[in-house]
Amino acid sequence: MGRSMLLLVSGLVVLSGIIQFSNSQRASLLPERSAEVISEVQARNSTNSLIQTAIEKIRSDNTWEGTLYGGDLLPGSATLKTYDIENIDELDAVDSLYSVGEGGWDTFKVLLFSEATYGDSKVITEVLMRRDSFSKYSYFSDKEKTSSGNNIYFYSSDEISGPIHTNGTFKMSGSPTFYGHVSSPNEWRGRDGTILGDATPDFQGTTDFNAQTRELPSGAKVAALKSAATSDGVTFNRLSYMIMQSDGSIEVSEYDSGSRNWTAFVNYPKETHNGIISSSEKIYLEGTVSGQITIHSEDEVEIYDDIVYNVDPRVDDTSTDLLGVVSEGDILIDQSAHSRTGSKDLRLHGSFMALGSSFRVENYVAGSHRGNIDLLGGIIQETRGPVGTFGSYGVTGYSKKYEYDERLGNSIPPHFPRESVFTVVSWKERVVSNTSGY
Repeated sequence: MGRSMLLLVSGLVVLSGIIQFSNSQRASLLPERSAEVISEVQARNSTNSLIQTAIEKIRSDNTWEGTLYGGDLLPGSATLKTYDIENIDELDAVDSLYSVGEGGWDTFKVLLFSEATYGDSKVITEVLMRRDSFSKYSYFSDKEKTSSGNNIYFYSSDEISGPIHTNGTFKMSGSPTFYGHVSSPNEWRGRDGTILGDATPDFQGTTDFNAQTRELPSGAKVAALKSAATSDGVTFNRLSYMIMQSDGSIEVSEYDSGSRNWTAFVNYPKETHNGIISSSEKIYLEGTVSGQITIHSEDEVEIYDDIVYNVDPRVDDTSTDLLGVVSEGDILIDQSAHSRTGSKDLRLHGSFMALGSSFRVENYVAGSHRGNIDLLGGIIQETRGPVGTFGSYGVTGYSKKYEYDERLGNSIPPHFPRESVFTVVSWKERVVSNTSGY
């Protein structure tokens, strides 16, 4: 018993000594570790401050470029430099996490490279920004009222996925469903005209009703699209009827105003049009999209029948089929477009931009309900156009079944117009020196 007690006490003495030694060692390290943590935090704060300053400069002036210094306003030593297509080759010399060839560098990208040193810590922060294509939107409008000043509503049968934005004010009736990000500089209004009024929209994604206004592309940006068609694609100067083919070619018939007849269809192979077609006159359009193509009209585009991808990306995610339609007037859905294939619904795959006015349905108030516009892609328009009506008298035109093509977040139809504002694509940060090695 006595020997057992002696051994137990001896063991406790030894264990106590080990604990005291460990605590003493930890205590001696705490000041050093704390100082290093503080140094790292200070360096990180300095790089982030310069990054935020640069982002604000670019958002207020998208031509801004140059260098920023922390000076006496930030702890330690801090600098920031911008890199774009003109000086991107210099990235290799500054230990960037981005390679020159990563994602393809063009005039629509800028990299903010900021580094700061405080004490023994050095932190590098890199932010890639890009002027996105308007094709990234599932729905976009500059104004939510019609050209005649009437309100148009999202209502209960409407289902919209993907990012949507208006520079105006969304009008809601009933319980429309939104699956993606919804943004506007203004709060939505109900049918009673009040903010957050009598409707019950179902926002299943995020919302931002204090968002930045996003201007539609200027004439100069559309001119660049026309120039690309002139140099590398195909151009037309007469009223045209275009049928896209599953082999990537396009059949085109033109209206001869002299004879008042349509010409025989001419086939333009994919290798001839190179994915970019422009016309100074109106285009009637339908068919099957194979490959990537943008079709532009200085007048309006009338959708005459279904426009679908040869390979539906919802069925096969390796599909590379992608369509952009850019009209400097309206994009008009022909009043009989839904019935030509025997279905009440109209299928549209692509990103459709109406810069002169609206994406709208011909004679939308006439007759009964025609079915759904089954859209895979997006609609961008200056002024919101009507596709149908609803009320106590019944429903006319179409209901909206707009599904976002997730590929449009990164993939862009050829020469599709870009936004003037930059958005953050990625943010990378790392500690490149610290004496503790942690």
